[in-house]
Amino acid sequence: MIEELLAYQAADAGLKKIENELSASEDRKKAVAAKKYLDGVEESVNKLDARAARLAEEFSKLEEELAKCKEQESEFIKAGEGVEDGAEAAYLLKKIDETSAEIKLLMQKAEKLTAEINAAVKEYVRIKSETKAAQAQYAESGKKYSGLKASFKEERERIEGELKELAKKVDPALMERYLKKRAGKIYPVLFEARGQFCGACNMELPMSELGKLKNGEIIECDQCGRLLYQKPKSK
Repeated sequence: MIEELLAYQAADAGLKKIENELSASEDRKKAVAAKKYLDGVEESVNKLDARAARLAEEFSKLEEELAKCKEQESEFIKAGEGVEDGAEAAYLLKKIDETSAEIKLLMQKAEKLTAEINAAVKEYVRIKSETKAAQAQYAESGKKYSGLKASFKEERERIEGELKELAKKVDPALMERYLKKRAGKIYPVLFEARGQFCGACNMELPMSELGKLKNGEIIECDQCGRLLYQKPKSK
């Protein structure tokens, strides 16, 4: 049982080598990074659109307020022309000062909003430029990565065919345990125990598990999750 699974794992090493080479490919990394950016860019644009709409609405309201204040200021100035009554003249001057102060405040707000709008425009230009670059990168790197995958196709199919045949010789329940570990990115899956320690991570094994090993059972390391076996003592 152990020998059959070890033979399977030995053949599986060839498949793992191909997987590692593909995973380490710079073109794959570039394509994945570009795809990740492109997948999230729509959300970024939608947020920017909502921000731009809010700023435009605020600026429009501000312009209306500013126009009203300037109109009021003009009316107060016009009303103050030729006024002889001291109290009325003082009142109008006060209203002109208040309106002027309000206009100044609104102008400051308008300046701040203009800066925010300009920043939003720059952000949009940046996103557009980066999106174009990401699209080009994804197309170029994706094509190269596809070519690299294709170069392994024949070898991969050969190994997978060999594994299929070897799997028939392994106990189905044990094969299922192996494949589950393999799918969880654990490799090598099967290790020989070193005395009372895990042969992979060097964790000391519980006495109860050591007893199972001596009986020829395959156990699982609590620390690294690998399957452990013990070679039968030669007679």
